[in-house]
Amino acid sequence: MALYHRTSNRTPLTLDVKIRHMGKDIGETCTRNISPFGAFIEMPESELSTDDFVEMYFMDEVKKDAYLLQKGLITHSSQEGIGVLFAYDSAEFREMLHEKMMKRHQNKIFSS
Repeated sequence: MALYHRTSNRTPLTLDVKIRHMGKDIGETCTRNISPFGAFIEMPESELSTDDFVEMYFMDEVKKDAYLLQKGLITHSSQEGIGVLFAYDSAEFREMLHEKMMKRHQNKIFSS
């Protein structure tokens, strides 16, 4: 199995994220889909490429608009954005992501 092959399913979920690379702010954007292991982040015309290491700051509204840091390796780059494999797993990030996924699931059930 190659490192660059995604082995888990991602949930279609839009989360705001700030991207930094080598100490430089790249921009504010959003995820297209995400899992506890990685995400696809919309970044048209990105200057980033495969094997770049990035810092991602996700907004945690529950904690008064604090940012949760995730670091990751870009495993895929296209005209639409970047696929990122998260480098580590923090309890705070996993909790925030679980809450967002549950809220999305509940909204989907109620709207059906």
